Amino acid sequence: MKHHSYQAMQDRYAVDRRDFLKIGGVLSAGLVLGNPLAWAQDQQKNVPPAKPKTNIEEILKIPRTPSSLPGLFPAKVVEIKNDKAMADDKPVAEVVDAMVAEGIAKLTGKNLRDSFGLFFSKDDVVGIKVNPVGAGLISTRLEVVDALVKWLTDCGLERRNIVIWDRFDYMLKDAGFTAQRYPGIAIEGLQTMDEAEGEKQDNSRWLDKDGKHVSAGSFDMDVYYWADVEGPKDNAYLNQHVFNGKYSYFGKLVTQRLTKIINVPVFKNTGNGISMATKNLGYGAICNTNRLHRPLFFDVCTEVLAFPAIRDKLVLNITDGLRAQYDGGPMPAAKFTYIFNTLFFATDAFAADTICHNIMVQKRKSMGVTVNEHPRFSDYLRYAERLGLGISDVAKIELLRG
Repeated sequence: MKHHSYQAMQDRYAVDRRDFLKIGGVLSAGLVLGNPLAWAQDQQKNVPPAKPKTNIEEILKIPRTPSSLPGLFPAKVVEIKNDKAMADDKPVAEVVDAMVAEGIAKLTGKNLRDSFGLFFSKDDVVGIKVNPVGAGLISTRLEVVDALVKWLTDCGLERRNIVIWDRFDYMLKDAGFTAQRYPGIAIEGLQTMDEAEGEKQDNSRWLDKDGKHVSAGSFDMDVYYWADVEGPKDNAYLNQHVFNGKYSYFGKLVTQRLTKIINVPVFKNTGNGISMATKNLGYGAICNTNRLHRPLFFDVCTEVLAFPAIRDKLVLNITDGLRAQYDGGPMPAAKFTYIFNTLFFATDAFAADTICHNIMVQKRKSMGVTVNEHPRFSDYLRYAERLGLGISDVAKIELLRG
């Protein structure tokens, strides 16, 4: 091993041919978000597949810092609901601004200006990790990010010290995270990919003259999540995952440039589990992930967050439930979305996911979905508590509502 690792809504959101090719050729192929059929088959079993060996024990030996997860407010989650947050299927900016201010104040006990100093200095480079999947339907709302940008800049952080990021560059643009919307702020994907790959044999858009993925240099070869699972060697996989083999490298943006991270996932399911705070980073900060879905799917959400690149930099999680999705996830499915008008705030990503998981289970039941409540769908949260990364025992979690 290497060293040094540590109208009807369905009509309103109808897809055009370009979007169809993305969803048909990427999502349902299971390469970006995993194979839903495989998940469905596995979810019928009460015994998960044997867990492959990973490098988690090596990572756990790295000393923690005062800012390490679960952060400044372990076991504390704030839920802010405002029925006026969405109007005509669109967020109301001034209401969202007020919700963000209220949520941060309830979490920290301080106003926005004083809260800034708890998390940041004016020299920090702050990465806002969004979830752009399901652009315009179930992606992170621009208005939530707008409120965060305003908070940071009003408190003296320069716009050039803010990065809005995700793993895939094209998804950010599709979801509205553009330079036009956010002048002076970097909008960065950890990698690019050729969305049309598969329709043609020309790989020049993603392979360089040496036969390497054009995004290979964006990943840190010294910081990786190793798991004893091989990634496929075909071009379709490499186009979307940059590397195969047994190493999932962290993006250099995360390991070398960002000093603090605000995580802004969306409220949605992934089968009988959820795809929220921990998955947004667990699968968003590394490459070569599809190989991990079946044998390690939920454990990745714990183990990747144990790395210092996330553990010591993640200071705030805001789960965007303005519009939520209770079934069909993690892919966008308009018929299962609903207006929830809710934001969740926590420094403890695992406490936040515990609360949201339980809310999701009850929502799915209320909508007539047959829910498998086997512990395997939330074991990763208890695993995180054993590793000291967060709190998953509801009896220990303080939930404040506003």
